[in-house]
Amino acid sequence: MGWWGRRRLNRQLEAAEYLYKQLRWADAERELRGVLEAAGDGTGPLVASAHTLLAQALRVQGRLQEAESEARAAIEVQPVPGRFEGRNGQDVLALVLGDLGRHREAADLLSATAAARARITSSDHRLVLKGRSDRLQHLAYLGLPEEVVAEAGALKTAARGAEGIHRLLLPLAVTNGLAFSLSLHGHYEQAEHLLVPVLDEARRWRLGRVLMVLHLGAARALTGQGQAQEALAAVKKAQDIYDQAPGAEALAHDLSAISLARAAALLALGRPADAEHEARHCVSQCERHLGRAHHRALESATVLGAALADLHRNDEAAELLHATHDAWRTHFGHDHHGTIRARQALATLTDQPE
Repeated sequence: MGWWGRRRLNRQLEAAEYLYKQLRWADAERELRGVLEAAGDGTGPLVASAHTLLAQALRVQGRLQEAESEARAAIEVQPVPGRFEGRNGQDVLALVLGDLGRHREAADLLSATAAARARITSSDHRLVLKGRSDRLQHLAYLGLPEEVVAEAGALKTAARGAEGIHRLLLPLAVTNGLAFSLSLHGHYEQAEHLLVPVLDEARRWRLGRVLMVLHLGAARALTGQGQAQEALAAVKKAQDIYDQAPGAEALAHDLSAISLARAAALLALGRPADAEHEARHCVSQCERHLGRAHHRALESATVLGAALADLHRNDEAAELLHATHDAWRTHFGHDHHGTIRARQALATLTDQPE
């Protein structure tokens, strides 16, 4: 392909990037497929960028298997494996694997990508630290609290060498991951204690989505301590941030997280009918945007089963909780916190009087 041909494809790629940022994902997809068709079997940064952006456009549309294929294609044609000016095939693949509920694969890929970046740049490069920070969520999902604590401590130390906004954002993300892991294992008071100061900091800096995620973490910790009304107030703050965010359509994952937090708080508050409504909304969101083995998908099904049990719809509850327990055990193991909670919900159902 000559110089003019490459220039035309670069302009087409720029047009696709603009369409993607405008949330016109189908239009962006069409442009990107045009770029890849014209490029043929070529390699290099232009083709890699087209595959990467196409994977992102497919991911936000919930087409995860196609997104995985495009991300892997991007990795194959990257001119230098691990060339990291910005988000590349490895980054998008890790996101897609996480969405699919393949949390171990996502964690391993993030670890390998961070190590590769560190060899090329430095161990305190912002993308190295971000990848390690993103990995915390998957370690928490996998039920590995000791690994979360160790990595969180190392990242907080490394964050002291970060520059600019990353020096602020990284400790907040790490604290959120650590608090999330603590809550999953029933250490709700410790989790809340960690979140209070970072909530204040995120609020002071008006950090938008970061603040929203922290409010959801606080809601989980408060629900676990029996402070369901306070938890609902935290969820409302998260919802308000979501509603005011530009391009909220691209944040469907956040919407399902909000629904899950609200459902859990409503259930704890003794409002099982409202909890059922919210849990079903979360399940529906997860079905559209996440894999069936995703931690949130299984957690929302567990909450829904518990709500049905509280409504004395025992046959429905038993069927759902048995299936959800088996899914937890298959994907996460017999002693995982999610498996244990589903088993406890089943035991509670069995103990109910006829």
